[in-house]
Order: sequence, then structure tokens, then C-alpha cells
Amino acid sequence: MKAPLEAYREADRKDQLRKNGYQFFNDKYFKKPYTDTGFLETFERGSVKQLKFFLPGRIYTWKYDPLYKDVLDFYDKRPMVLVHSQFISKEGNMIVQGLNLNFLPELQRVQTLQIFYDIYKNDLKDAEELVNEGAIGRLRGAWKFLTDWYFTIKIFNQQGKIGYQWAYRNYIIPRITQPVIIELEDWEMIPYFMPKEFNGKPPAAVWKEYIQVKGLLNKKVPDKVKTAKDKKKYIRPGK
Repeated sequence: MKAPLEAYREADRKDQLRKNGYQFFNDKYFKKPYTDTGFLETFERGSVKQLKFFLPGRIYTWKYDPLYKDVLDFYDKRPMVLVHSQFISKEGNMIVQGLNLNFLPELQRVQTLQIFYDIYKNDLKDAEELVNEGAIGRLRGAWKFLTDWYFTIKIFNQQGKIGYQWAYRNYIIPRITQPVIIELEDWEMIPYFMPKEFNGKPPAAVWKEYIQVKGLLNKKVPDKVKTAKDKKKYIRPGK
């Protein structure tokens, strides 16, 4: 796969990519019969469906029904998530945690993916080779970085100025349906995806609000996050 920023800079007719972005993912990842029967499904997508966990460092999309949708000001029923970790909450819910890229505007999606690529370039290359050999593209050691909240914030906020907390979410796994892994070759299309399943606010309003608070989010990062409790206060429930 190309570096996300390189692919973005080289892309021709970005307006057309934006226009067709949703249809691209809908045809390949969302719509039936692919999600039900595996028709034309790749080996990796089919194999990942058999796993009982989400792969850290890979991007997934799924249908989601938030538990707290009646009190959320907005939420996304079709998130596209860079997975960080999976755990059992104190309430006993199985949770998958990660960054919903849909909540970031186009340029910030590119920047976020580029930062991740810079850290895991070799692992991403190895993952691609595994896929080409008919295996699952796991990222070795990705969980070590993605479960270290202090390091994550230091890289994405203090250096990348992303305001990472804005899009970081917990998702209750039993409320997830039709999870599917996004193939590495399609990461370059993610910046052009226009969400169509936001509730409460349209994407443009969510992105505008993000731009307004991004600087504040970067400034509010503590010098060090010592405990899970410290980390929790920066995470919103799944939206």
C-alpha cells in the first residue's frame, strides 16, 4: 500500500472520488448479498469473520445500534473504526475501542492514517505480504502502541495536532452487526467516504464542531495518563 499522504497527493479528480466514495464502500463492504453469503468475498475478509476478536491496527466497518442513542446529541450507525483494543467493561459488556474515522474531516483522516503508517510502515508491509500469501494481515505488536494511551495522545495530538479524543469511542460488541475488515488496498479511499448514517447532526456539522474544538483538545492532553480511569475520561460512548 502507498503512504496515505502520497496516495492523497497523487489522486486525480478528487471531486469524483468524493462523489463515488460511499458507493465504492457500499458495493464492496456494505450491501447484500456480500454481507450475508460471502459472495465475491476475499479470503481475508472471510477468515476475519471467523475470529472472535477484532485485529488491533486494522480498520473495520459495521452496523451499530448505540445503547444510549436517546441521549446522544449525534451518533453514527455505520462507523469506520481504526481498532485499538477489545476488553470487558465493569458492567460486563464486551467492548471494542477505537477511532471512528467518519468523525474526522477529509484532511484529518489522511493525516491520521499517515501518522499510523509512519509508525507501522514495516508491519503494514508484512501484513500485505501475509494477505498475498492467503493469510490474515495481522499487524505485529500493534496492540502495544494502541493500548498505550499516553503514547497515542503524544503522537497524534502533541505532534500531529489531530485532537484524537474527538473520534475515540467504545462500541458494545453485541450491538454490532455485519462487521467487516477494510482491506489494506482500500485505505486510500477512506478519506473520500461521505457518511450517510449519522443521526442528530449531518457530517458537515460534526466536522465543523471538531475544527472548533481541535486546538483545545490538543492543549488538554495531560503530561501522562497513568491509569485506565485517566484514559476513560477522554473517551465517549459509542456513537
